Amino acid sequence: MFDLVTLEFMKKYSYFTSKENLVSAINTQLKQIKERLTPSVLRVLDIIRMRSKKVYGVAYLKIETIMTLTKVSRSSVERAIRKLDQVGILKRVATSRKTGLQGANIYYFLPLNDGVEVMGLDKPKTPEKSKVEAPQQETNTGFFNTPKRPKETKKNNVNGTHLTKDSSVVPSYIPKEFAKLIQQGFSCGRVIKQFWSKVVMFKRVTGWTRNENVLPIASDAWEYTKNEYKRDKREWGLDRFLKCFYGTMKRIEEKRVEEYAAMWT
Repeated sequence: MFDLVTLEFMKKYSYFTSKENLVSAINTQLKQIKERLTPSVLRVLDIIRMRSKKVYGVAYLKIETIMTLTKVSRSSVERAIRKLDQVGILKRVATSRKTGLQGANIYYFLPLNDGVEVMGLDKPKTPEKSKVEAPQQETNTGFFNTPKRPKETKKNNVNGTHLTKDSSVVPSYIPKEFAKLIQQGFSCGRVIKQFWSKVVMFKRVTGWTRNENVLPIASDAWEYTKNEYKRDKREWGLDRFLKCFYGTMKRIEEKRVEEYAAMWT
């Protein structure tokens, strides 16, 4: 059983309001990536999920406990947790006790957001350190936060520079005005590219010419989407942002066409 202080501390990591929302989010993610997960990873996932009922989506476990329940070695458990972190299902927070010794880990499941964290529209406050458990610094890679750049290494590069794709870079063909607009909420270049692809699709479907300026409609659609998110942000993931953004552009265009048609009738 957890004491009240620990429970309150765990609640600060919860993204879910019910068991149904948690299970739905996990199942949706597994449908997309299950073939990339080994049986041992799935066993570790299942144990953490089962222990996250007291606070929806948040578990408080020692590595040794997971090893016992899954009958998996320590190295396999560690690999499984890193894999689940990598694919954007959950995050781990290391904690320490008053004595300075390492405590159990906090594991919290992420909402349906493709591993990208909202940072500009409504950035959550950093959880305060508990008197019982104090989380160590963790790398935050999720919905509205830019991942930290990897350290340079000499591996596979004679000049000592590790060539990696920086996900924060916005492709040059995307208008700067549009990129700046989406960066109010998403700093990841890969995500901005997804929003721009919706604009390109919108122009193709609605018959806009290549040189017509669609940015005013995109701007209005983003503002509407942003306001919709603020009403029920706990239920939102990246897919819903993209769908709302695209659908709003189409509704704006339909209304514009109707108004032009009314002028000639």
